[in-house]
Amino acid sequence: MNSVSLSLLIVCSLALAQAASWRQYEDYVESDEYVRPSWTHRHSEMWPCDVADYPAAHLLIHKVENRLDSIDNEQMRKNIVDYVVDRLRQCKTDEQMGEHCVKRSIGYAMSFISRHKRQYQQY
Repeated sequence: MNSVSLSLLIVCSLALAQAASWRQYEDYVESDEYVRPSWTHRHSEMWPCDVADYPAAHLLIHKVENRLDSIDNEQMRKNIVDYVVDRLRQCKTDEQMGEHCVKRSIGYAMSFISRHKRQYQQY
């Protein structure tokens, strides 16, 4: 067996193993034993339901909440949340949240947060 065939065999085996574990994860999430992480909780004072009710938005919300933990200034926190909510609303079309749009928004949101933190530290 040449190296190309061996490489193909290994890649296919890994892909099948990944597919099987993904299916087991989906079955587990649908079961009663699964406890959702706190950041997937839909209703919060910080995040309006019109964006937080979409599972696609949870990744961005989680990342922003992690960054907000290190920010004490309430006005800055509010500005950041407002910005992210606006970005998420732009990702909605026909009552669907565009997953790719949300993923692109992660970079914009992190940049916005960094810029605001730098501006705040200057004053």
